[in-house]
Amino acid sequence: MSASFSDGESNGDIDIKRLCIVPNEALFANNIQSHIERPIIAALSTLNYQPLTILQINRACPEHSRTGRQSEILRFVLILPFGSRYNGPMADEITPPPPPVPQAVPRTAPAAIWSLVLAILSFTCGWLFTAIPAVICGHVARSKIRKSGGALGGKGIATAGLILGYIAIAVGVMGIPLLVSMIQSDRERLHRLSTERKEIASDDGKIDVIVPGLWVKMPGLNKRATLQVGDKNKQMYLIVFSDAKTDFPNLTLEKHHQITRDRMLQKMKNASATEPVSLTIDDHPALQDELTGTENRTNFVFLHTTVDEGDHFQQILAWTLKSRWQQQNQLLREITRTFRSEK
Repeated sequence: MSASFSDGESNGDIDIKRLCIVPNEALFANNIQSHIERPIIAALSTLNYQPLTILQINRACPEHSRTGRQSEILRFVLILPFGSRYNGPMADEITPPPPPVPQAVPRTAPAAIWSLVLAILSFTCGWLFTAIPAVICGHVARSKIRKSGGALGGKGIATAGLILGYIAIAVGVMGIPLLVSMIQSDRERLHRLSTERKEIASDDGKIDVIVPGLWVKMPGLNKRATLQVGDKNKQMYLIVFSDAKTDFPNLTLEKHHQITRDRMLQKMKNASATEPVSLTIDDHPALQDELTGTENRTNFVFLHTTVDEGDHFQQILAWTLKSRWQQQNQLLREITRTFRSEK
């Protein structure tokens, strides 16, 4: 087989390539196209041309008809874009690998976040109560991250929680003896205050009582009272009213005590009282009884005492909750007996 190739000029935006091929007589007519097309495409590949259309026209060749040989001229008209290059695969071209598939960003393990949060809280308010869970969460988070195969992240967060958690535990363990010492010292102080006694006087200094160390002045109990003291934590209180005898002419101790007693019973619901008992307070005659009743839906017991000190009647009211009366009534009686007035 012989072939000739000519590269003509392009007209407009189309290149026309013509190729005249004389086939060997041994080739059959139906195999001509398959034996010719492939070499043409291979030749064009080296020129980087990509044909858009291949047209085949079979005609008799005049030159060969004169020789008496039955030949054919095959004209292949290849229509190419002007200036274009062949973009198909080359014989020596290696196919590039496919682009990498983007991987999903691993999510942070929740246990790692909890570990860091609890560890930080252990330095502010949690102490060992949050430091130990912080260490546990940190180890759990690191284990889950290691077994997740990259699906979970947050290893650095879990490590930070572990470090802070262990530091908090170490500080907490070293602080336990100090905490025990502080608690013991506070208990001793409270015990000392509860057993020691102190004197609390009225604003004018004319009357006073001796109370436990935890008792303080409480001016909001009653505006008319001359002296107001109490222990709010134990719900124990004591107030003193001073009435000049000039305001109550011809009024005896018994009568004054009965008036104030009846007035208190009228203010309470389900009120009851014991019989008055005579006693001596600050070298002065006095009467004392117990008044029980409900006020503002709360049950109280009052130790009601009236002292005749010459120019004044001193009314002393000491009270607590009814539920605490059996435990605290003895202390209230002792405080009442310490009452002193200016001579």
